[in-house]
Amino acid sequence: MVQRRVRRWTASLVVVLLGVLLWPAPSRAWPTDATTFSGQATGVRATVLGITAVLADTGPLPPSGGAREASLLDASAGGLSAEVVRASTIGQGDRTRSEASLANVSLTLQGNAISASFLAARATAACTDRGPQISGGSEVADLIVNGQPIAVTGSPNQVIPLPFGSVIVNEQEGSTSGATGEMTVNALHVTLTGVADIVIASAHADVGCAQNVCDPSKEFVTGGGWITGPSGAKANFAVAGGKEPGWGHLIYSEHGSAALRVKATAITGYTNLGGTVRRVEGTADVNGQPGTFQADVADNGEPGRADTFALRLSNGYAASGMLDGGNIQLHSPCQ
Repeated sequence: MVQRRVRRWTASLVVVLLGVLLWPAPSRAWPTDATTFSGQATGVRATVLGITAVLADTGPLPPSGGAREASLLDASAGGLSAEVVRASTIGQGDRTRSEASLANVSLTLQGNAISASFLAARATAACTDRGPQISGGSEVADLIVNGQPIAVTGSPNQVIPLPFGSVIVNEQEGSTSGATGEMTVNALHVTLTGVADIVIASAHADVGCAQNVCDPSKEFVTGGGWITGPSGAKANFAVAGGKEPGWGHLIYSEHGSAALRVKATAITGYTNLGGTVRRVEGTADVNGQPGTFQADVADNGEPGRADTFALRLSNGYAASGMLDGGNIQLHSPCQ
């Protein structure tokens, strides 16, 4: 009976605080070949009874680098539900950065119930004059496991036991060797022995250091989190844009009395407004109706509490504020 329930969950599925690890190496001259990149980010990767499914997966970066992104306004399948799911990975200049986040996550499986209002994972692998350096961390808000609120420590690899399994919070694995460095961060890793292996918000980055090529035309901005909307309710968002035409996404969901749900249908513009402020604009589906949007974001340092997000829609809606959670990341070449 349990296995039938798990199989039904599987068939349906097919449809944080910051922890940092740094291992500096001695100063060196890099090889004269080009720096190589690898990265991938995923909203959800689940294997249940041997069947694997993914949601919001960027796929891997090619060795030459570039930018890949994926996003979903809603993810609801079997025992899993989430919204404002996004993933991005960018490799350029002297580093690879990957990040993934989800809002309002709920997972039920074989009698276990796990929820969080926000999950995010970030990983970076960078070339420096001290050698390759790696860093990463997770943000986990309002985590509840089987009815018990969990005090998230922020330390890597915090383990919460389950009957016949475990939840690992802020799972981190990284290494450096010679001219290469790699880092993987999973916000949540849920395992049930012999039944399920589920990773929620995963970011992987690695880099093979050589000569850096810093092309100023290759700039991107990514971010996800929440602000307080005009109604006073939480408003979750995910945003990405860059100088590569058409690249990016915008997802927005305010949970006030008049709920608002926005998903970009095309990215039509990316503008430098000065300093670390960037504008992403395009067309969007706004509560089922066509419209346009402008999203202005500012990366004002880590871990993101001073970052800002502002949204204006063609129907007159406007929201703005400092982030209550999450992060905005400006990806400038060799910075």
